[in-house]
Amino acid sequence: MKYFVFAALLLGSAGAAEAQSPLRVLVRDERTHAPLAGATVAVPARQAGATTDAAGRATLPGLPDGPQRVQVSSLGYAPRTAELTLPQASEEPVVVELEPNSLELQGVVVEATRTNSRIEDVPVRIEVIGPEGVEETSSMRPANIAMLLTEASGIQSQFTSASAGSVAFRIQGLDGRYTQILKDGFPLFGGFSQGLSLVQIPPLDLRQVEIIKGASSALYGGDAIAGLVNLVSKTPTETPALHLLLNQTFKGGRDLDAFYSGRAGRLGLTLLATQNTQQARDVDGDGFSDLPQLQLTNVNPRLYYYASDSTTLYAGLNATAETRTGGYLPALGNPATAGYVERNRSERYSTQLRADTHLGRGRLLTVKNSVSSFRRELLAGRGYFAGRQLSTYSEASLLLPLGPHRAVLGATGLTDAFREAGAPAAPARDYAYQTYGAFVQDDWKLRDDLTLQAGLRTDYQRPFGLFVLPRFSVLYKPAAFLSVRAGGGFGYKAPTIFSSTTEQLAYAGVLPLDPARVRAETSRGLNADLTLRGRLDELSASLNQAVFYTRLAHALVPDAAGAPAGFTALGSAPGAVTSRGLETNLRLGLDAFQFLAAYTLTDARQAYDPAQPAALPFVSRHRLVLTTTYEQEKSFRVGLEGYYNGPQYLGEGPRRGRGYWLLGALAEKIFAPHFSVVANVENLFDVRQTRFEPVVTGPVDQPTFRPLYAPLDGIVANIALKITL
Repeated sequence: MKYFVFAALLLGSAGAAEAQSPLRVLVRDERTHAPLAGATVAVPARQAGATTDAAGRATLPGLPDGPQRVQVSSLGYAPRTAELTLPQASEEPVVVELEPNSLELQGVVVEATRTNSRIEDVPVRIEVIGPEGVEETSSMRPANIAMLLTEASGIQSQFTSASAGSVAFRIQGLDGRYTQILKDGFPLFGGFSQGLSLVQIPPLDLRQVEIIKGASSALYGGDAIAGLVNLVSKTPTETPALHLLLNQTFKGGRDLDAFYSGRAGRLGLTLLATQNTQQARDVDGDGFSDLPQLQLTNVNPRLYYYASDSTTLYAGLNATAETRTGGYLPALGNPATAGYVERNRSERYSTQLRADTHLGRGRLLTVKNSVSSFRRELLAGRGYFAGRQLSTYSEASLLLPLGPHRAVLGATGLTDAFREAGAPAAPARDYAYQTYGAFVQDDWKLRDDLTLQAGLRTDYQRPFGLFVLPRFSVLYKPAAFLSVRAGGGFGYKAPTIFSSTTEQLAYAGVLPLDPARVRAETSRGLNADLTLRGRLDELSASLNQAVFYTRLAHALVPDAAGAPAGFTALGSAPGAVTSRGLETNLRLGLDAFQFLAAYTLTDARQAYDPAQPAALPFVSRHRLVLTTTYEQEKSFRVGLEGYYNGPQYLGEGPRRGRGYWLLGALAEKIFAPHFSVVANVENLFDVRQTRFEPVVTGPVDQPTFRPLYAPLDGIVANIALKITL
């Protein structure tokens, strides 16, 4: 009898064990339907829980069949409790949507640091432009992300070509070549391709933009001396969606952008396709274009394969073709007419492969690879420059949560080769670099109020040698309303001839780098900030005060002693470049109103050229950003914005450019859940550098262009139609 009872118990236990099923949940924002990473999914009765991944998904294995009470929560959203029954009817996850309940940027999971942590838990100061900011900028400038970065504090635009309309961005006063631009963690834009990258990246497929300021080479290698910008793409949605944006400006610009996202079973797809055109316009009447003629096409498909609940793979392709032409307008349409013409033709093709595998207990293995080919042909008057850049990037990393630690270790391999085309007057400026590196990083939560982050990266860069790059940060939260961060790190960059200075010269007469006169550029930087947050009834407030310091050694600068007349040589500066300053950001929210005031003080100096002013050229010492928006959900929104750029030294002795204000206004009316119209006006007061001084002087076939520090296009208005199907 006892054996019968024992056998029955065994069978009952086996039956109970078999009656278990996994719980699959997809957590989304109720308003935008965007997936929420870092949300908590819990079954309190079973003491089971999990955190959603970057796609908003979480799986709780081994739960008993039958009804389960599931609690879903995320910072910045109202929690929700759902009654679900196991087993689920299909392998597709149950969709749970959370309602935003705060105007503050909370609960956002950042990807740039690889630990997939919430922004408020990361010891590194990271600024995130969320979905609403990206969507608003897409309506204003659908063709590229230039406007998106202009609104960020501590970032200043620098115009590099009067005819081509190209622009670079300075973080904390340093040249644009010291900022690393990533897309989904892939460093795709650098070297030769960086000169046009910012005006060739459309924002419609972006979910958020992450900005880290200060030396960040320990995270992704070279090029990140000033910081990095990580563009995070949208992922496939359970409900297929098609977003269309049609835009027309009154100065001859036209944009047709489309983005599709959907998932069926184990396959997912996102597809971005854009067509952007601009007519050449002479705004000031001097005969030369202030807006270039533009034809830009971008296609970016990405296919996802969800092999299992723990493994996701995707493959992506980006193809961009652009022709950008400016100069003396009568000569643009008639080659027989004498006059200066600048024509940029470029093609960019890149592939992305990535695999993410969850190994259990929070461990995540990530393997990724990209190959990028960039061709550019630049005709500038009588000068000609063309070439091809081929670069590759491979990385394998492992995330290891161990109690209070979130450690990441990995290895990378990069190649970057440039081959000049044609028959240049000077020797070819080819180069071929290879970099092999290993990195380790640990986020150690000592206490609930204290987190340390330490990282070390070692790169062997051929031909410039070995670089050891330590990095550290600390986050201290003495109270619920106060957080303090401090940190620093080393950086480096392998020098090339490609910079804002040589871009303005259209590379005419720029000599190859002389190994005897050039060293790798290296930096050391420190950052600290404190954040105060609070709420009084319906008023929410956030104040962030930051300070920064960067010292750059061996900066690559024009070397007059190393070049014959009519040519430009580059060499390592004998003295340092330093950049220090502070940033103040104030955010207020009251019901439907939001307000931002951001002030940046930048003191950037060069100690290597006594003939020039101490201040670094093209850096505004004072910069102010003011924005305010009012939104009635699902009805309309309006916004006002203003930017002040203070006077800048222009690299021509003590002469400085004038300070100026740029003001803009935006209004969007939502007529139906799938249809809205946006009206936008930028530069309301028609501020142009040509109002301060002539930019083009000399004969029309060999003009001289003065250094640019202010916009040339003046007031620009556009109307955009947004459709979601």
